[in-house]
Amino acid sequence: MLLARSFRYRALLALTLVLPNFAAPIVAQSPAPAQPPNPAVPMPTSAFSQPPSADPVAYTPTLTFDVASVRELQPDADNPSWAIGLISPPHSCQFQARAHSVKVLIQLAYGFLPFEISGGPDWFNTRLYNVDAKCDHSVDEQLAKLTDDQAKLEKEHMLQALLADRFHLKAHWESKQASVYALTIANPKSGAKLQPAKVEAPDPDIPNAPPPETRGPDIQNRMDAHGHVMTVRYLTTKGMAGLFGAMLQGTVQDQTGLPGRYDFTLQYTYQSSDPDSYPTLTTAIQEQLGLKLERTRGSVDVLVIDHADLPSEN
Repeated sequence: MLLARSFRYRALLALTLVLPNFAAPIVAQSPAPAQPPNPAVPMPTSAFSQPPSADPVAYTPTLTFDVASVRELQPDADNPSWAIGLISPPHSCQFQARAHSVKVLIQLAYGFLPFEISGGPDWFNTRLYNVDAKCDHSVDEQLAKLTDDQAKLEKEHMLQALLADRFHLKAHWESKQASVYALTIANPKSGAKLQPAKVEAPDPDIPNAPPPETRGPDIQNRMDAHGHVMTVRYLTTKGMAGLFGAMLQGTVQDQTGLPGRYDFTLQYTYQSSDPDSYPTLTTAIQEQLGLKLERTRGSVDVLVIDHADLPSEN
């Protein structure tokens, strides 16, 4: 009997929660490369950091959370299921994560860019946390005045600072050549099967509400008798690369060249011998979205964990 799980995200990129095993790492840990890696890029815990291959930004985020609660999830032995979710609107300092591993929190803190995480204690994957963080209302006012990209960077910086403060996270960047997935258009002649995102009018009943397109992607995932049904709104192909990389526990690089944001529904399964099941994830992506995942070699950013502690008490 399948347990139905349904959850909704309104966040920067709430991507990892559609993994088949919710306690699993978003990416497999990387073994030490056979060849010496490129020179390490230090990641000061007091400053904003991005992967080396990320597009350079002119804006420097500085905001941090005023108050944060980090509590380890202790599911009842007789009821091992729990709610999984994320609320992190880009133009608000509100941050609420449910049942997130530290590796998932790290991915959130770096914008779900295609990078791997190497090292770190075992509990990075196995222990799940509920995190609640907020700021003074004046911070919301500051975020409301920023562009979408600037607000996104601020939220990432806020979470990076939280990880450094509560988990004493220290890390540095390296780069290596590795096997990756290239996300391409399956049939360039017929094109992708993606539908441009529908943009709704702002809600007149919400004062100073940001336009819907600034609220971040909306990703919902549930299970039925045939497998997973994922409904996605307002996601770029770069976001899809991050999403599919999380689901495949690998690095996916967007090579579609498609601009804009898209809405789609994906019906898939991970592994099943049932003839009535949905197709496997890679087959579903090609048949339903007109996109293709191909194995290739590429440069991969690696966040090497130098130190981390169990979170300090609230």
